Amino acid sequence: MVREAMEALAVRPGGAYLDATAGGGGHLKEIAARLDNRGTIIGIDRDPDAIAWISAHRERGGATVVLEQCPFSHFDTVLSRHHIGPVDGMLLDLGVSSHQIDTQERGFSYMKTSDLDMRMDPAAGIGAAEFCARSGEDELARVLSAYGDITNPLRMARAIKTCAARRPLRTSADLVACLRNEYGPLFPVKVIAKVFQALRIAVNGELDELAACLSKAIPNVKHGGRIVVISYHSLEDRIVKNFFRDGEQGCICPPVLPRCVCGKRIMLKRVNKKVIVPATAEVEKNPRARSARLRAAQVVV
Repeated sequence: MVREAMEALAVRPGGAYLDATAGGGGHLKEIAARLDNRGTIIGIDRDPDAIAWISAHRERGGATVVLEQCPFSHFDTVLSRHHIGPVDGMLLDLGVSSHQIDTQERGFSYMKTSDLDMRMDPAAGIGAAEFCARSGEDELARVLSAYGDITNPLRMARAIKTCAARRPLRTSADLVACLRNEYGPLFPVKVIAKVFQALRIAVNGELDELAACLSKAIPNVKHGGRIVVISYHSLEDRIVKNFFRDGEQGCICPPVLPRCVCGKRIMLKRVNKKVIVPATAEVEKNPRARSARLRAAQVVV
């Protein structure tokens, strides 16, 4: 959704823009192309492969480019370190990147045998295999239910723990075999995908990262600047939608009070009241885009 994202971001040639989930650099490149030599583009990603790729392939000249590896919830630290004040716009393109899915050794895909890892930053935290080993049945069931919408998650959690007790689940194929051993060889691929999604979200703390990032967004975007977020599943989208709606709400004091005592004021104005989805042509060209949802809001404080 590059075209839609650029329209929502409304890039000004001399502005400063943050791509907080730079990934393969596609959006960053499009932003940079709209900037002149007065402009600045800041690209961050917690995956070192992403930053290395962008650094090696970015075009020189034009706008100032700042690239750093860090979790996107720490974007304010990067801005401060480079003495960059509030930006004119920020973009979040959430979820797992195509590079991460396609790189076999990263363990994101259930369709390829690799280490059961799924960390977006391979040097941080623990991988999915260790998460399954360390988590109790109840915690694992909670993750499967909350992040994967799994029916009867306790049964699945118990099956995973039983398999792991017999032989450690070291690879993606081990986990798939465990699930099919419990549910049969025709266990739906869609459900397997949900299991992998749930573990990935838990391992990377994705929803906490998103909430933490959004909590810092408004003070770090100029009046009139845009916050644009592309999400890929309902859990992310709900957080973004609620954040934008809350930002549009002013005083919440009871009508009986003669004056406002809550101090809440309107901070955002949604650019698109209705969520934007990919065009049919884009989905046909890139099926991975089919679940994308774009929301944008303008800072009014």
